[in-house]
Amino acid sequence: MARYVFLPFTPNLHFPKPNTALCFAANRKRFMDSADRVMLAVSGSCSAIRSFTLNSPLHVDSSHTKRWTRNVLNFKVSDFILDKTAFESLVLDESACKTLVDLKLDGAFKIPMLLEDTSFPALKSLTLAGAHFCSLGSFEKLISACSLLEELTVYWIFWELWKCSHILSCPNLKRLSIISLVNFVVELGSMSFDIPNLVYLDYSDDVQRQYPVVRLDSLVEAKLELMIFDYYREAVPVFENVSQLSLITDFGFCSSFLTLPSLPYVLKKFPNVHTLVIEGPLCGHDHSKIVCDCFSVDFVKLASPVKVLELTINKGSSDEMEQVKRFLEDLSCLELVKVRSFPKDDEEKLSLATRLLMLPRASSKCKIQVKRSSLGFSQRCFNFPSLQEMAQYVLLT
Repeated sequence: MARYVFLPFTPNLHFPKPNTALCFAANRKRFMDSADRVMLAVSGSCSAIRSFTLNSPLHVDSSHTKRWTRNVLNFKVSDFILDKTAFESLVLDESACKTLVDLKLDGAFKIPMLLEDTSFPALKSLTLAGAHFCSLGSFEKLISACSLLEELTVYWIFWELWKCSHILSCPNLKRLSIISLVNFVVELGSMSFDIPNLVYLDYSDDVQRQYPVVRLDSLVEAKLELMIFDYYREAVPVFENVSQLSLITDFGFCSSFLTLPSLPYVLKKFPNVHTLVIEGPLCGHDHSKIVCDCFSVDFVKLASPVKVLELTINKGSSDEMEQVKRFLEDLSCLELVKVRSFPKDDEEKLSLATRLLMLPRASSKCKIQVKRSSLGFSQRCFNFPSLQEMAQYVLLT
């Protein structure tokens, strides 16, 4: 193992993870001894540490990491990153956390219920990865202790109890990302968002039975991945201020557990979307034996002020073209449709563009743009408002 060099007045202290587990296993004791010497040297030469990172590998006794974190917090550290790999309770000395501005905890920490007077008065950014909230209300208590919090990222979380209520109330929060571990056999509860200044929301979770409080007055952008959406559509709140919406599809755009496709219900929850991006395949394929719901007689008409629509077409199958036709006929405010396709050559691409331009459109202002995406080939873009202009292009190129 390389010898550590200590800089007595450095404001940043970082312990990176060894390259391989084998390398670390052979030098574990030397690593811990070196870390102890670093902490001792810093304690005698530095009045403050700006940033501290500990990417702790496996098999380090927790007594060492707890001692290191306690020591460094006493130096008024502002940025604190701790990466662990085993469940253990997180112990933060409240008096030593007054200066924390950025706190990142990665590695399945157990977060207990904080004391009533616990606070993190300077904390503006909090990231929790793999956190396990041990008791009912521990999540809410942690957030309420961060009065100036502006950015919260929580992913791969373990809620303490299922079929319970969670209330996220944070007046200064501007960016929120929640990605929880979903479980299709749980009893769902409720989730409330009381965040009037939130601008960005990335929320991936089992959709809850209820959302009693939804106060998102400043929301501009939202990314939602709500499991079991088809069972609890009405529980999803309405997002009035979202202007751009991106949807990711996997097994066909109209894949649904119910008798109607999900998109009309999604658009009802985002009534003011002007840009709709569909990332992934559209509905059925010509050779599929599954009957796609979007062709049923009781298909729900799309109603939305969408002006820009971005979507992907594989080979321009009849099912794909029929879905595009639905968009063009139903979305009366459309001004631009961006279609990404994967044709084998320019001739196939031109054929696709021709078929698209022949589809009826509810909006006379609607233009169709076709872009080829293919590995190994440069992307060329066709943008024609009419067949006549397309024909002129063909004659001139």
